[in-house]
Amino acid sequence: MKNLFKTILISAGLVATASGLYAQTANVQVIHNCADPAAASVDVYVNGTLALNDFAFRTATGFLSLPSGVALNVGVAPSTSMSAADTLKNFTLGPLQADSSYIVVASGVVATGFSANPNGKSTAFDLKVVAPAKTASGAGTVSFAVFHGVTDAPGVDVNLTGGATLVSNAQYGDASGYLTVPPTWYPIEIAPAGVPTALAKYVADLSGLGGKSALVIASGFLAPAANNNGPSFKVLAVLADGTVVELPQQQQSYVQVIHNAPDPAADSVDVYVDGAKAIPNFKFRTATPYIQLLSNVNHTVAVAPANSTNVSQAIATFPNILLAPDSSYVVTASGVVGTGFAANPDGRSTAFTLLIKPNARRQAASSGEFDFFVIHGAPDAPSVDVRVEVPSILAVDNASYTDQTGYLPVPVGSYVFDLQDSAGSTTLKRYLADVSSLGGQSGVALASGFLNPANNNNGPTFGIWVALASGGNMIPLSDVTGIKDITSEIGLNLYPNPANNKITVSLKGEASTIEVMNMTGAVVKTIDSNGADQITINTSDLSSGIYTMHITTRNGVANAKFTVMN
Repeated sequence: MKNLFKTILISAGLVATASGLYAQTANVQVIHNCADPAAASVDVYVNGTLALNDFAFRTATGFLSLPSGVALNVGVAPSTSMSAADTLKNFTLGPLQADSSYIVVASGVVATGFSANPNGKSTAFDLKVVAPAKTASGAGTVSFAVFHGVTDAPGVDVNLTGGATLVSNAQYGDASGYLTVPPTWYPIEIAPAGVPTALAKYVADLSGLGGKSALVIASGFLAPAANNNGPSFKVLAVLADGTVVELPQQQQSYVQVIHNAPDPAADSVDVYVDGAKAIPNFKFRTATPYIQLLSNVNHTVAVAPANSTNVSQAIATFPNILLAPDSSYVVTASGVVGTGFAANPDGRSTAFTLLIKPNARRQAASSGEFDFFVIHGAPDAPSVDVRVEVPSILAVDNASYTDQTGYLPVPVGSYVFDLQDSAGSTTLKRYLADVSSLGGQSGVALASGFLNPANNNNGPTFGIWVALASGGNMIPLSDVTGIKDITSEIGLNLYPNPANNKITVSLKGEASTIEVMNMTGAVVKTIDSNGADQITINTSDLSSGIYTMHITTRNGVANAKFTVMN
């Protein structure tokens, strides 16, 4: 293709002078968009001389200088041609105007057996000329035009997804004027003219094309089977240098956003996604449900004060957030914006940030479980362990501020867990998590707020809060730090142990509730003791195995293991 300029000049009888100057020229780009399988690769002759050898479908030249002021005879032949005598069809191109730019698109079909155009347009093989064409754009912008090159497609509208119509009722062979836009990505839809339902949705990523131009081409067939099994419909962007890029179809990701930034100045914020306000007046300790965002594009998330009027008021901006197709994420706002806050004891940065959790679960793996992960989101708190009391499990080991754990699936039921120092030697807080009604759901447990509000601009007090996948206000866990383990104090006795059909519970004092848990921690029986200090429980319906008796009294909780042998 690089020799095209010289070949055409010679074939036209125009040669260089001693000074190296040629006659006046025009800029011409040639694009092969003829979807007929018989013309998958062609030879192009200009004034009888081979100019493009084996020119393949969906390829293009760059903008080349061709002589202006003279008519050029362009012949298209099979790729096996031996001379211009083998041309299938000849066209007269020009005369071209000096210093003007053109795009020549080979389009249509050569043979028979193809669908008629729905708008009655001729589908015969032809050279469609886009003029005036652009070879570049202004600094900081991208210029593009749209060409309808699909013979079996009706007239279409090209719309921004959820926005304006870019091209209206373009029919086969039509080219739009140029649109000049900022260099970013755009979600576009192609729909039958005047019909709101899209035929297909694409992403036009122009973010790296500042100062450049392109022709966006609809290419191929809507119904290949009715068109000699020709190539299927695609949308291409042809750049001025001849690069051809296929526009990808839109794909979706799923994102939940959680506000866990305890800075009082950010108690309520507006969240912008790609410059548009997406979550207005987003309150601390609230969460969105999972929302859909486009995949494979670089999103920009900005956070502004509540009741902001545009994204320029943002107090923090996070660019280049790339989401994988058909994947789920939890994005948690964390940290502080202003000054006057305590440093993190482990030296972690407490600056306002977004914590991104990939491979998030929008529901539990099982209807009998609640699946959750844990985020250490308290800026002034040290590293901690989390230990579930029954069954005794170290659920979180040495988590520092901003750490996120993997998922922890637990059977539905009630759990008491201890927040311990990172050595696991001292219990700092104790919480009750009742997930009895959350079977099949998922969520996030967050350490939230400040251990010492007075040293942090009187921000919110520390607690453990749960955000469900369904969104809404986060749910606080009950702080039961004052409830102690009194197993050794109440003379708890279970007999017979092992049990066969029944077991008797005896203790000093009055039990309020008794729960029987299996080895996974699932509650399999709940008994209201009515204040009795001795009660018999039927075990004939339990499978053989080891169980835990969890007893709550007015003074604390008690636990004891027993075996069932049925």
